[in-house]
Parts: sequence; C-alpha cells; structure tokens
Amino acid sequence: MTLLIKNGLVLPSEKPQDLRIKDGIIVELGNNLETTKTEKTIDASGMLITPGFIDMHTHLRDLGQQDKETIASGTKAAAAGGFTTVLTMANTEPVIDNVAILAFYKQKIRDQAVIEVLPAAAVTKGLQGKELSDMAGLADNGAIAFSDDGMPIQNLAVLRRALEYARLTGNIIISHAEDRDLSAGGIIHESAVATNLGLAGIPWAAETAAIAREIEIVRLTGSPYHFTHLSCAGSVRLVRQAKEDGLSITADVTPHHLNLSVDDIGNYRTCCKMNPPLRSAEDQEAIIEGIKDGTIDAIATDHAPHTDLEKEQTMATAPFGIIGLETAFALTYQKLVREAGLSHERFFRLLTSNPARILQLPEPKIKAGEKANLAIINPNFSWKYDSHQGVSRAHNSPFCGRSLHGKVMFTIFQGNIVFTAAERMSHA
Repeated sequence: MTLLIKNGLVLPSEKPQDLRIKDGIIVELGNNLETTKTEKTIDASGMLITPGFIDMHTHLRDLGQQDKETIASGTKAAAAGGFTTVLTMANTEPVIDNVAILAFYKQKIRDQAVIEVLPAAAVTKGLQGKELSDMAGLADNGAIAFSDDGMPIQNLAVLRRALEYARLTGNIIISHAEDRDLSAGGIIHESAVATNLGLAGIPWAAETAAIAREIEIVRLTGSPYHFTHLSCAGSVRLVRQAKEDGLSITADVTPHHLNLSVDDIGNYRTCCKMNPPLRSAEDQEAIIEGIKDGTIDAIATDHAPHTDLEKEQTMATAPFGIIGLETAFALTYQKLVREAGLSHERFFRLLTSNPARILQLPEPKIKAGEKANLAIINPNFSWKYDSHQGVSRAHNSPFCGRSLHGKVMFTIFQGNIVFTAAERMSHA
C-alpha cells in the first residue's frame, strides 16, 4: 500500500510537510507532493507527526490470563495510544523464564500483534529471586531485556550475578525496586490518608532503600541498569546522584504517578491501587523536576490489566495495577508540556528516542529510508475518556470520566494504519 500524509507538522522541526510511504518505508518528504491514483491520503493539517511511541513497561497478560488481556487486545490498545513498540514484562502465567515459553510467546506475538512486541524475560526462575534463568539462551532467542517486575530481587548476590550476565549478553535489567519487608502488608502510601481509611501503609523508604542498595551493585559491576516507575522524591535524588557519579543508570516514570497523588484515592477507590503506590503532591513535584533536569529518561505506562471482578474487591484484596496505554499521551502532554512547560522536542524524546536508546533499539526518525512507524496527533483535541469504550479488555483506570486534551488520531505501523480515531481517510 502507498500512503500519503499531507500537511503534517513533522517533528522535530514542526514545519508542514507531506510524507509518502510505500511498502512500510518513508520514501519521500516534501511540500505539495502530488497524489497518485492508487494511494490513500491522510489530511494531517494542524497535527503533529512523531515517530511511534515506545513503551518499555507493558503487561499484555495472555498465556494463562486471556480474560485480563490478550496480545491482540493489548496491542490494539497500544496502537490507540500512539505506541508502535511495546516491551512486555515476563510475569505471565507461566513465567517467561525459559526458551520454550519464550518461543511459544513469540509465536503468539506473530499471530496476534498489530504492532511490534518485544518480550522481556525473567531474571530468575519463577520470579523467585533465587536462581538465575538461562539469560544467555533467552537473549540468543529474542529476549530484549530482563526483569522480575513485581517481584524485586532481594538477594544482592543474585543481582550481582545477573548484572554480570547481562553485561555479557548486552541486555538491560529493569528493576522494580521494593524492599518487601518494609512494604509487607501495605496497600497505599503510608500517610494521613492511609490512617484515615484504616489501611496499612507502604512507606517511601520501601522504594528508596531498595534503590540505594541496588545502585551499589551497579557501582560494583559497572553494568547498565534501569529503574522503572519511580514514585517518590528520594528515588529521584538517588538516581540523580548515581548519574552524577557516572553510573550507567536510567529511569522511567508512569503517567499515573505524574497525574495522581494519594489524596485522589478518595473513598476506597481500588482503581487507584497500584505498586508502587500513589505518593504525595511533593513527590509528584520532585518527579517533574527529575524529568526537567534529565534525571528521569522515559515515560512508561506499566499497563496492568485486571478484570472488573478482581478490581471490585476490597482495597485489601484487589490486585495492584491499572491500565494506561490509551491515556498515556494525553495525560503526560497536559502535565509536562501544557503545565510544566517542557518543549515538544524534550517531551517526545521521553516516549521515543530515549526508550529506544535504553533498549538499544535503532533511534526512530522521520526521514526517507526509515520505517514508517508514526503517530499523528491533534494536540488540541478535547475528549472524555471512558475505559468501557476503549480497546483494552480491561477497564481498571482511575481516569474514567476525565476530560483530556490532546489525542492520537492515527497510528501507523510499518506503513499500515493500525488505529484511526476519526474518519479522516480519503481516497485520491
């Protein structure tokens, strides 16, 4: 298929240009390109055109959890959010901790995915934190990264060996930093809100203590390391100092930690239960400052689908996690660009080139000869989010009913339109 995109504001220059795409590749950029009789056209006047987003922390479930999400539904939700690449976590059922399960998962990706899905494999067998998985074999067979996400590696000797193996394979390890002794039994952030609701708290030190310990193992091994979903000011300070010390450390933050605080939990709203928990407004401010000064490298959704039945339980028994692929752009654009004044160039790097660099993927660019993986965005489009009208099988979002500003209108993967928000397509 040949596709012509007319009059879009192509990043980073934001000058109006036309893009012609053929066989999945951008073949021509220019002004007033003539339309051929056989190609489809998109009028992108007034819209931003950016490389497709990369989410380096997604849970697509599937395998034994198809009731929550499938690769098909999850990648369609990702496409609706402007993502053309997602890195999936290994805490599936069964866990992706050996080559056979990885091969089975990759086949499901080939059969179902509408965008690129990159699998992460478990660092340790069964996510138990005791015995390393076959990291070399998994890397050789397509594991892009390693993570025991959701189950932090408490044993630092195991973490040291994992980092040494990862340095040999060339893959990044992604850390869910949590001291489970400090967080044990906790439900929400340790705060006055937790006291008033009669809920056990999770102190910020559960995150910062784990990060401090793990940084020292990075210092010992010299291996690259990534901290995911930072949630508090102390974590930002530790990562900032580690970077100043010259350590190869990177970090991401979620849209929900940027947009919500513990005060938003209200009357036992299980859609606000996640791990790490929503922290204070002061922690939010520190995270934004960490983005501004470059301490935080990327935005990652931690899209975590659960069934309605699971989330309709009590705060104590409902699982941690929320969905976030379809709302990530609008929420972060509002918070970081409109409110915090971040430039378009720096903002979109958080969703494109920075995660690509961390995962050692080719830098996404909009130029002739590059893959046509694109998001076309109307930054001024106002809409109200309803998770039940979304694409994900799950509905566990705290943003239902919220008015949002800025929307992905088209997502293009390998030259194919995989998401359209409005009927703006015409034939020449």
